[in-house]
Amino acid sequence: MAGARRLTRAEQQAQTRARLIDSAARVFSRRGYQAAGVEEIAEEAGYSHGAVYSNFDGKADLFLAVFEEYMAERVRELAETQAALPEDAPLEARARALADQWMDRLARDRESMTLHMEFIAHADRDPELARRFGSRSMAMREAVARYIAHYQQEAGMKLAMGVDDLALVLRALGIGLAIESLVSPDTVRHDLYGDFVELLISLQREGDSTRRSSHSKRAKR
Repeated sequence: MAGARRLTRAEQQAQTRARLIDSAARVFSRRGYQAAGVEEIAEEAGYSHGAVYSNFDGKADLFLAVFEEYMAERVRELAETQAALPEDAPLEARARALADQWMDRLARDRESMTLHMEFIAHADRDPELARRFGSRSMAMREAVARYIAHYQQEAGMKLAMGVDDLALVLRALGIGLAIESLVSPDTVRHDLYGDFVELLISLQREGDSTRRSSHSKRAKR
């Protein structure tokens, strides 16, 4: 029986990098960003600390890689949420599903929000680090914007606010509610975000209908 194929150097490096990211995710979650050490991360992955510096510039660079994986997972979750809805689900229901999914994620993974806030505070003193964090965070905003653009076109709606701006506001609102939930958990209903988003899209739809009606009346005069 033939032996297992030996990994190429590039494959070995990719495997090492993946193991370090997985280990770092656990250590950061357990210890927080400031208290987590490169040595502890490397040891948990089964490597020397030199392996970290062979693959990453340092702890901040490793954290950004973990965050990038987190954002990619979040985007996949949004895609699964949308795919589970009926094909004819209205934009209000689709927008609400995204909001509810965010609150569900927060309920089962509050540590990630706390960790990300800690890193944001750290990155605030380093503009380049803040820029790199922001560029990765943008993945979620862009995914939401794509969904809104696709489904509003499908519904034949014209929103009063630009798609990118709306996605930014909705993302910021979700983060704000998450922070409020962390500090005052009893004040944030689990379905509050979904209620608001559904109402907002309904108002947008009503506004679009009113604008179309007014335009039609003017055209008949």
